[in-house]
Amino acid sequence: MSVKDNIDRETKAAKEKIDEAAETVRDSAEHAGADVKNAAHAYAEEGKKYAASHISTFASAVRRASDELSERDQGIAARVVTEAADGLEQVANSISNKSVDEMVVSVERFARRNPSAFVIGTVLAGVALGRFAKSSSDRAASEREEPEDTMRNRPTVGPSNPTSL
Repeated sequence: MSVKDNIDRETKAAKEKIDEAAETVRDSAEHAGADVKNAAHAYAEEGKKYAASHISTFASAVRRASDELSERDQGIAARVVTEAADGLEQVANSISNKSVDEMVVSVERFARRNPSAFVIGTVLAGVALGRFAKSSSDRAASEREEPEDTMRNRPTVGPSNPTSL
């Protein structure tokens, strides 16, 4: 066996090891990608349930407002508000009864048929989400500050505040 044969054999063995390592990396990447996809899908399903629940709750509140308008002889306004409640309930049911994949297909189909409405809707949804996020962060910040303010503005009783005795 010559030195060249040994080099060729070692080179071939090294290439096989590299190929095995590359295959292992590919498999790991595929599994990681699948795990991320499954986690995203589960998160989307939870978000879907959350959204459907809140839309349904909002529809119930709108329906109660419609009932109140009916009791006050506001027939036209009551009908309009009832239709809005019906529409919200349909949206909630549609979200509840469709899988995330079906919803994605529906949105894609709508976007292809109505691109300008889709873009406008996306912009409006972005603005609404931005306002919601801002108000949520403002509310959370005020809740964090509130206990301190409550304690600071509380009257003290004792020698340091003679008027409270």
